[in-house]
Amino acid sequence: MNKLSDRPSQLRRLIARLAHPTSDQQKLQSNIPKLLLLNSAWMFLILMPVLVPFFQSHGLDMEAIYQLLTIFATTIVVLEVPSGYLSDLLGRKYTLVLAGLFQGTGFAVLAASDSFGGFVVFELCNAVSVSLFSGTDVALIYDTMALLEEKRLSQPAILARKIFYSQVGETVAALIGGTLAAVSLALPATVNAVTAWLPFIVALSLHEPARPRMVAHQHLGNFKYICRTMFLESKLLRLIVLNYVSLGLASYIVVWAFQAYWKAIDVPLHLFGYLWAGYNLTVALTGRIAHRIERALGPVLVLVVMAWLPVVGFAGMATFASGAGILLGLAFLISRGLNQVVMKDALNSRVPAEMRATANSITSLGVRLVFAVLGPLMGYLIDEQGHAFAFYAFAAVYAILFFVLCLPLIRQRDLFRPAA
Repeated sequence: MNKLSDRPSQLRRLIARLAHPTSDQQKLQSNIPKLLLLNSAWMFLILMPVLVPFFQSHGLDMEAIYQLLTIFATTIVVLEVPSGYLSDLLGRKYTLVLAGLFQGTGFAVLAASDSFGGFVVFELCNAVSVSLFSGTDVALIYDTMALLEEKRLSQPAILARKIFYSQVGETVAALIGGTLAAVSLALPATVNAVTAWLPFIVALSLHEPARPRMVAHQHLGNFKYICRTMFLESKLLRLIVLNYVSLGLASYIVVWAFQAYWKAIDVPLHLFGYLWAGYNLTVALTGRIAHRIERALGPVLVLVVMAWLPVVGFAGMATFASGAGILLGLAFLISRGLNQVVMKDALNSRVPAEMRATANSITSLGVRLVFAVLGPLMGYLIDEQGHAFAFYAFAAVYAILFFVLCLPLIRQRDLFRPAA
């Protein structure tokens, strides 16, 4: 009697055990749309298209604004690699939850601030959030895809969607921000203080996939392993990192000069949101088809295009202080869209899963570290010599970098072959 009565419960337990892998599979599959939503929410930054005028409305000049950005970049220099390492050890989900928490806090502080000191607190909170987020979302994509049996989508295709969704989020936010700024520069900051909590909410719903992990209490050995893998054992991987940093730096430096440039050529403030939206939509559309562009052009030509587009952008904006200069500024966004898919996949497909977030953080660290030096220089040149001189100077720098960094990478003919 007892044995018979136990059979239904035993059957239910058996069914539950059989269903459990499917449940895990469904949770893993749900990570992809959630990560796309997370990226869109993360870049839903309503204040960004008018951030420079917002700071200027509180009495800051371009040198002070670049000082704020340098504080942001320097903080990330300190936190970027430790935060990636934390993600590799602690887990992707919890790291992204913390990132969302700091972002929401930072924008709440910004909305309540009216002085340089308050803006510094915002930049510090934002630096913590960005350093935690940076690379962790990409690492989670690759960790999830490694466990999924679904092979219809490749990692580069997911990266392309990630860039598309993040830039569409920023595009929509730019349109809203520009509209709100026409009413008051304080209004976008107030609204952004609320919407900045969306990533925190989405991150809570993510699923942590199983993966290999480094030994938690052997930090020195782990970092030796990471540095050896990225910089000593493979010339190809080393060149990928250096070129990724160089290309990422170009768009990061100029993005904070765009708004001052538009203001200098008398673009009305109410159009800033539309221009910012158009620029971000360019990144979105380029990123969405970047893997197809790579296949069509081939690895060598796509790398040459990515490397020369910043030269075209800087020289074009320096030559034409008009709508033509704004149009040529799109060169940076096309290069960025390609870089974020083509070069990021070249990196992530070649580093071991247990150090993937740290590897992504190291590349981001490189961008921030160089920006900490060159960002204030750009601000100084704009204030003292004007936009044309500053842009021509950086066009020359990137022309030289093509021969120093890009050509050696081109000589590595196996660049975009499938990683072993």
